[in-house]
Amino acid sequence: MRGMSTGSDQPPRVALISSGLGHVMRGIETWMTELATHLPAALPVELWSGGPPPVQVARRKRCLYALRREALLLKPFNWHRRYLIEQLSVLPWALLWLRWGRIEVAYCGDPALSWHLKGFRRWHRAKVVFSDGMRLSPNWERDFDGVHLLAPAYLEAARREVLPANFDRFFAVPYFVDVNHFRPAQAEERAQARERFRLNGRAFVILNVGPVGQVSGKRLDFLIREAARLGAAVELVSAGVDEDGALEVRALGRQLLGPPMRFLGVVDRAWMPALFQAADVYALAALQEPFSIAILEALACGIPVIYNPEEMRAWQVGDGGVAVSMTEPGAAAAMFERLKQDAAWRAKLGRQARALAVSRYAPEIVCRQLTEALVRVSRRPTQPGAE
Repeated sequence: MRGMSTGSDQPPRVALISSGLGHVMRGIETWMTELATHLPAALPVELWSGGPPPVQVARRKRCLYALRREALLLKPFNWHRRYLIEQLSVLPWALLWLRWGRIEVAYCGDPALSWHLKGFRRWHRAKVVFSDGMRLSPNWERDFDGVHLLAPAYLEAARREVLPANFDRFFAVPYFVDVNHFRPAQAEERAQARERFRLNGRAFVILNVGPVGQVSGKRLDFLIREAARLGAAVELVSAGVDEDGALEVRALGRQLLGPPMRFLGVVDRAWMPALFQAADVYALAALQEPFSIAILEALACGIPVIYNPEEMRAWQVGDGGVAVSMTEPGAAAAMFERLKQDAAWRAKLGRQARALAVSRYAPEIVCRQLTEALVRVSRRPTQPGAE
């Protein structure tokens, strides 16, 4: 029976499913695109997106025709409700293609969509793997056929929370970064990158990548206040889509920093390496965030990462950055000033950041680990109640 453990040595047919892909390019959408590109060619992979599939991905692709979260029809609702509606809108096509396409593993990072795919396993017969980029409750996740966690600390937390019979479906594999695409810049390249984004060639540039607003918890407003303590010769650069509360954050930036506050909006993916190369440090003020692809991109470009002290973040950044309180006013500003003045220390952190990216987060390393995990899931007996 398809979807059951057969003992076959043939790799499973895998569908990577994202309701936002095609009209959103944030964490999970970026991850799905990169994953489809870098998973081994021997693994039969399809990329299913809510919007037009990315043309650069050389895999079989399907459009699931999502009612996208930014549609005018959904504007009266808050962000969370809009995202839920988007996920549910692709469910019928996803179910049909899972059954018709004889997919053996459905890999998805959208929580509501994943939950309902799991509920229909008896009909479509695919194993369902939830990629948890949000750090949801392990007890909520325990009945999936596989649960992809992003760090060892998350795996240990799951071990403490779920029964041993449920724990064997959890596995920890980090995201990856293309270390050939994201790499340190030579002096001339760095100057060109700053010119491309119209940044001050002599300023100390602090970069933050992520939504601008008050929904996602990025706390760009805190970074604005810290940067304002530094005075002249500093630029704070923000790259990301607006979300609810963006107008207030933008107004604060203009009020406290003026022209040195640069809101770039959504930057084309092809220009993201140059944006990191233009920065002196990468900073995020989020108090807790499950896993940040932008941090990996900063590490790969040899840019030190400044972050709030937290166990998982410390593991992710390693020796490639510095933890500093993002709740204590002035603490981050003092660290920025120290890094601004000590170029040798900044360069050392950058070298350590690059070394970590190459040794832990390179695509070939991560994709090998994830492929092994997906094969194990495909060969495991279907969960009770799914048949």
